[in-house]
Amino acid sequence: MSDILCRWLNSELRLSKVVEPHSLSKDFSNGYLLGEVLSRYQLQEDFQSFSTNSTGNAKLNNFTRLEPTLQLLGVPFDLSMAKAVMQGQPGAATRLLYQLYVLLQKKKRSGLTGTALETMQPAATARLHRIENHIYTQRLRAVVKREADEKMQKITQRFDKRGQDMYGRSVMAELEQEEKRRHLQEERRLQDIEKHRQARKKQQEIMERIETAAVRIPKPPMSRSLRAPRNQQRQQEAQNVHQQIAQFEKSRKRLSPASYGPTSFSVQVTRAVSEDEMAQWNNEYVQKIRQRLEEDATAREQREKRRRRALIQQLHTHHTHEEMVREEQLIARLVRQSQQEKRIAVQLMQIRQQKEVLRQNRILRQRQYEEQRLTAFHQALDRETALLQQDRVEHQEEIRKERELHARLAAERAQSKHQKHFNICREILEQIVDLATKSGEYRLLTANAIPLKLIREWKEMYFSGKPLYEVSELELGVEPAEPSPEQAIELEKLNILNQQDYDEYTNMTGEWTWPEEEGESRAPPTNNDILGHVVARLQNIVNPPCLNDPSPQFPNFSLRACVLGKVCSGKTTCLTRISEVHGIHILSADTLIQEALAAHQAGEQVPSDHSPELETSAESCGSDTQEAEQREEESSTAADSGPVSKDLPKKDSETKQSLRAQHGAAVEKALRRGGAIPDELLIDIFIHAVRQVPEGRGWVLDGFPTNVSQARLLEKALSGADPDQADRKRRNKKPNLVEDKNAPKAPPPPLPALHLAMLLEVSDEQVLDRAIHQSQQVREENANKSNDTLPKTQDQTLPPEHTQQSAPPAGDHTHIQHRIATFQDAWSKLEKWFGEKQKILVKVLAEVDKDALFRSVETVLFNTMTAAQKGDEAAEGSVKVTDDSASLTVPEPIASESAAKEGAAGRSRRTSISTVSAGEAPSPTPGSTGWVYVDEPLPQEIAEYLVPYWDTVCSSYVSNVKAVMQNLRSERNLIIHHLYNIREDFKQYLRRPDLKQEFVSVWQRDFNSVPDDMRQDEETKAELHHRLDELRERLWDICDKRREEAMEERAGVIGDGWLKDHTALLINHYSTLMQVEVDRFQDTLRVLRDYYTGMYRSVLPEAPQDFTCLPLLDITNNNGSQPDRTKSPSGPAPSERLTKSAGKKNTEPEEKKTKVVPLIGRRSPSTDPSRLLQDIHQTALTAITNMASVEVQQVEMEVNQEVQQQQMEREKALSQASATNSAKKKSAKKKGPPSPTQEPTPPPLIEESPEEVQGRAVRSRIRQEYSRALQHEEGAARQRLELVKLHALSFVHSVQHRAEQTHTEMQEWLDHRFTSEMDSIQQLSEVVQHHIENSRKVPHQLVLDCTDFFIDGETRVLPTPPTPPRPPPLEQTNHSTLTILQLHGLHAQLHKIAPTGLVSSTELCKVLQELTSLTMGSDALPEAWMNLTDSQVQELVCVLSQDREVVDWRQFLLSAAQPWPLPSQNQLLKTLRRFRERDTAASGVLTLEQYKQVELWFSSQRDVPVPDDPTEPLPFDRLANLKEFFFALFADSGSSPAVLDYLTMLLYFCCHPDPAQGFTRALSIVTQHKHQYRHTSPLLQSLPYMDGAEECEAEEEDESVRKDDGVLVDELLRVLSHGGTRVTSHHRIESNSREELQQDLVKVFKELGFDAEEKIPFSMLSQHPFLQDLMEGSSQYLLTDIHRLLHIPKSDGEPSSFTTS
Repeated sequence: MSDILCRWLNSELRLSKVVEPHSLSKDFSNGYLLGEVLSRYQLQEDFQSFSTNSTGNAKLNNFTRLEPTLQLLGVPFDLSMAKAVMQGQPGAATRLLYQLYVLLQKKKRSGLTGTALETMQPAATARLHRIENHIYTQRLRAVVKREADEKMQKITQRFDKRGQDMYGRSVMAELEQEEKRRHLQEERRLQDIEKHRQARKKQQEIMERIETAAVRIPKPPMSRSLRAPRNQQRQQEAQNVHQQIAQFEKSRKRLSPASYGPTSFSVQVTRAVSEDEMAQWNNEYVQKIRQRLEEDATAREQREKRRRRALIQQLHTHHTHEEMVREEQLIARLVRQSQQEKRIAVQLMQIRQQKEVLRQNRILRQRQYEEQRLTAFHQALDRETALLQQDRVEHQEEIRKERELHARLAAERAQSKHQKHFNICREILEQIVDLATKSGEYRLLTANAIPLKLIREWKEMYFSGKPLYEVSELELGVEPAEPSPEQAIELEKLNILNQQDYDEYTNMTGEWTWPEEEGESRAPPTNNDILGHVVARLQNIVNPPCLNDPSPQFPNFSLRACVLGKVCSGKTTCLTRISEVHGIHILSADTLIQEALAAHQAGEQVPSDHSPELETSAESCGSDTQEAEQREEESSTAADSGPVSKDLPKKDSETKQSLRAQHGAAVEKALRRGGAIPDELLIDIFIHAVRQVPEGRGWVLDGFPTNVSQARLLEKALSGADPDQADRKRRNKKPNLVEDKNAPKAPPPPLPALHLAMLLEVSDEQVLDRAIHQSQQVREENANKSNDTLPKTQDQTLPPEHTQQSAPPAGDHTHIQHRIATFQDAWSKLEKWFGEKQKILVKVLAEVDKDALFRSVETVLFNTMTAAQKGDEAAEGSVKVTDDSASLTVPEPIASESAAKEGAAGRSRRTSISTVSAGEAPSPTPGSTGWVYVDEPLPQEIAEYLVPYWDTVCSSYVSNVKAVMQNLRSERNLIIHHLYNIREDFKQYLRRPDLKQEFVSVWQRDFNSVPDDMRQDEETKAELHHRLDELRERLWDICDKRREEAMEERAGVIGDGWLKDHTALLINHYSTLMQVEVDRFQDTLRVLRDYYTGMYRSVLPEAPQDFTCLPLLDITNNNGSQPDRTKSPSGPAPSERLTKSAGKKNTEPEEKKTKVVPLIGRRSPSTDPSRLLQDIHQTALTAITNMASVEVQQVEMEVNQEVQQQQMEREKALSQASATNSAKKKSAKKKGPPSPTQEPTPPPLIEESPEEVQGRAVRSRIRQEYSRALQHEEGAARQRLELVKLHALSFVHSVQHRAEQTHTEMQEWLDHRFTSEMDSIQQLSEVVQHHIENSRKVPHQLVLDCTDFFIDGETRVLPTPPTPPRPPPLEQTNHSTLTILQLHGLHAQLHKIAPTGLVSSTELCKVLQELTSLTMGSDALPEAWMNLTDSQVQELVCVLSQDREVVDWRQFLLSAAQPWPLPSQNQLLKTLRRFRERDTAASGVLTLEQYKQVELWFSSQRDVPVPDDPTEPLPFDRLANLKEFFFALFADSGSSPAVLDYLTMLLYFCCHPDPAQGFTRALSIVTQHKHQYRHTSPLLQSLPYMDGAEECEAEEEDESVRKDDGVLVDELLRVLSHGGTRVTSHHRIESNSREELQQDLVKVFKELGFDAEEKIPFSMLSQHPFLQDLMEGSSQYLLTDIHRLLHIPKSDGEPSSFTTS
């Protein structure tokens, strides 16, 4: 029967949902499908009011509307039947459907409609049915629960569950408090033990210091007889101490057994214990620990069982109580229901009597209502017309405001973008100004060129965007705890410079390059592969590498794309059409979220045939938030089962929500909180949708992702690769001094998860117009719907608000601006992500119609699908190879903890791959490619100690090197400023005032006081000369005294000791750097020794306590104070040197030892700093050599000990064998007569076990690796120390050279000052002597101002200057003629743009326009060229190009270089002959020297008149300079030296105003004999501005014509192919290729009766029309008169145009 019903419902009625037999009860439980069945038979007119939901309100509404129709059909449908159908009881819906099926088939056969059945029904029966319907509705409302009641019940159950959970947690709180108290006691006990240990440690250190400080007097050696009792006594004392310690441990274990474990305190035993005893103690100790752990585990299990039993009992009690409460509620409801039925039965009869009266009244009221509705309808139409008109006006106003808002926002965005760019440009300009100022300051300080080191530092600061000048002061070596923003910038600058210096130092580049004077430059030390392998293995033991999570598996999709764009850009419309046409799945965020919410509201559950593995993999994609929400939803669902779920099957209560429903629950929760949906949740929703796409199909994301964070999450979810993983690894990478060459290489970056990211470009104005248009369409559709529905709803009165609700809501597009701004803010980052990083971005213009946009998008998607399919096919093989290689590079687990313990306990289990037998000799050297490293098991505690120790070594090395580099930079800057300061101070000292002017003034007053009548007397003149000599001597004495004082000041500056102190500081800094290298070598040596020793020894040897310390210079003063720190900041003080950890590696803690740095006392002044650096360098080398030699000796000693041990074992075996033989002989003598003499038994052979042989071979390989690694580190350390020494010597020498240069400059200034003062005194003496001899007074005031001599204080007396040199010749500019310099500049620019010689006409036009516009005011072009407009420049280029796309710029420059003498045909041939005579090698090219020796057709050497005025320059020889320019124009600059193809040059000079004549001249050059061509057209006018044009033509006419030898086809081709341009004919299109032109010429030869290989007379050939066309169209031989073009006058009101004559 179910099959019949399903066939009826699905085939005949075709319901909206396909019905299955097993789901009839569930599908018809909400009543919607029942209403649809009745509506198909036109019995349910109000079917539109039915709801598809499964909530209580929806069921109440549906079944209330179904009851009258079912009663009309005669179906027995009461409350119990409705309840059974709503609850989904088995068979209830089937019985109801069967009754409906029978009755509806009868109705269908009878042909009655619902209205007919209602009309045929009696009035009393109809009235009774209405009363029964009212009673049914009331009872149904009481039975069906409302949504509020269901939610309240869920909330109640949820809080009940939370109360139970709180009660359970309170029970466990006491147990947790007890556990915390026990842990607290344990921690206190451990702290007490640690305090005791620290106290004993400090006491032990004090005793060691006392013993070290004690002076021990060596005693005479004791005899062996006295040593033996003392050794026995010491052994006895050690045994007693050991017994006491064991007794103390037992007592402590008995007192506190719970706290006795692996972390208990152990006492250091100084006595040597045998390995057997140690192994026995370790086994006992491990057994006790295991026993204690087993007891603890048993106790925990018992406690867990008791707690679980108590929780189960509490849960059972709670369930029993809930069941009792539900039964009581059910009984109460049943009692209330029975009482209501009795009351209703009493009222039923009364209602039946009133039915008929109500019916008559209803008919009357319906007539009145119909009249009222008709009147209201007409009124509503009038109101709606007015409202629509008003709404249209308001809508137009809203559009205007929206456009204004858009314009304002666009202006604000443009302003913000402009401000952003302005700020960037301002910052760049400020940095450029700072860089220039910094350069000027350095030149001011040093007067030298800026070194490359400073240039690199400033450039790094410039590229990093950091200011060059200090914005805040930092104390050297002290980093502030909370730095200010300015201090943070300074710290970043220091880190950048320190990192740059460190990279240069380690890579030996830049300042730390190996000096050239030391011979061949050395490369940086190579990587120590053995040490790299050791460090990598230790790190793998401590931190085993974990495998990356497998990438998510998706089906193979044909297309993975996303389409982005602004709102209203046409994404959804276009993609919907593509989905309909091509079947591509479109995934939209809005659609997927709505589906998830619908699934959650419908309670979508996982199907019964759902695979648990698939569900698990799908759920793993969700976030933690979704998992929590899922658990909460499951708990609430379980709690909400209530009495309704009591009758349901058990499997229905255990069903689980689907993943889409879980996503919907999370979305609903996020939306109810009022926030946005998290990106992680959106990604999970999309991934779930992607998994639903069938394999082989494609999918496109509509408008997703919207920001770069979503794009990153989407990439990670689809490909499994984290885009930020590389950045995090780079930031978290620790410094490491070595690299492991065998380390697995980083995998290549994965391909993008998406095949395509498409952007639909549309302007903001277009978006706004589309949004307005869509809004108008929506408003019109709503208005049409309201007009259509008004006449149909005449059974209801139109409310006054109806017209307002039917209109489109105002402001539907107000959010458009916000969405546009949001997209523009996020697109810049998305464009970088998809365009620059993933390179999958494609932009499509969307400002077209729908069809054009569809075709564009379809083409792009199709091309992407095709490329993706090809890429997938090509990548199948590479993926397999990559997977295999990846499986090989995965590191295996190194060693487990148990294996490490077994290795530490001395077990001889060696099964490593690298182990070789004793008889095998390894051919490769250790560390080479073929070498197999020894990877024996290593104890875990050794690796855990060495890894942090090596990290500390690397970090301390890097930080110390950077600190030294920072100190060197500060010392460099300090020395530069100090030298500048002493120079400036000395200059100021030399300018100090003196008393010479006072003496001169007094002397001049006395001189002028002499009477005039006495000045003629010879005695008076002699007296005056004597006084002048005295004045001069006194002034000279003042100058001598000032010179002595200046000399003393200079000597004081030189001998103040500042430079020596800071030179000592520099030496100390370099000594510190050498100390860092020595420490690195020593720490590396310890790591290697401990690593290799730990592989074959259980206990490591004790590390030496001493540290190698290099000496430092004592720079303190006599009173013990250092120099002023403000003047000379240096590196860290000796007391701040590094501390290293050393000590035992197995059980003893690390002990920090402080280095005691020896100081070298202050040397004598004559001590050479180079000698000090050599001594420190030699000390460092000696220390490294000693440490290496000690290790080598240690290795040799171990080998000797093994050999001695083997020898002792062999001797012991021989002694045992001899003892056995002697015992056998004695027993034989006692038993009987002596036996015959036997030969002595040979010694037994000692058989070694394979494990011993294998162990010896392993130890041998270990020593080889260790020795090789040690040699490599020693060589690298020596090379770095040598580099430090050379750099230190260079730096110190440069400082000394600067100081000496400064002192020399000071001496030069002093001498020049003294000489100038003496010269000024001599000038004063000469002036006074002149006045004495002329017997006159000195009317003007004589002034001696320092080194200058003035008269009247204003007129300075200077020596006669020398004659200035004659200025170089300068070419005078003409109106349109380019000078030689302008020609060279234009040639350089064109050669840079087009080296081949052919430039496009567009490019040439652009170059000329730039020169005429951008170089206004400069001397790049003549005046006539600078006045050209853009249109005139384009016309000029068109004239030059002759309607072709390219221009020969050499021909253009040749025309622009006019005037120059136009050569005749004879002159060209003579010039060619002179070129060939100079070309002795017949190579066709000449160098510049050979070219200068050849005389052209014009003389370049003329007698230039020399002007009489020496300040006037010589006349400019333009022809001589033109000759040099011609070489530069036609020479090949690519060869070295530059050479000139003279034949090509002469072909260029064959150009002529008539192209046919130019062709004839070029043919004469190629054939080397003269040809003549008589042009039929009128003669062309001669070119102006050409000297000697008429003379050349006359010469050609007068000269006799030589015999025409004829021409060949190849010669014609050579002439036609000159310049790389094509020849154009007047009758046809230009030739396409050289082959076609050759075929045409051969055809012409045949027409004239000649073969292709024969010569034809040019007089005959030139008469052929084809050749005449070629000659007339050979534009490469046309000489354009640019000057005549530039002189064409402009017409009024329009620009001039250029034409060729």
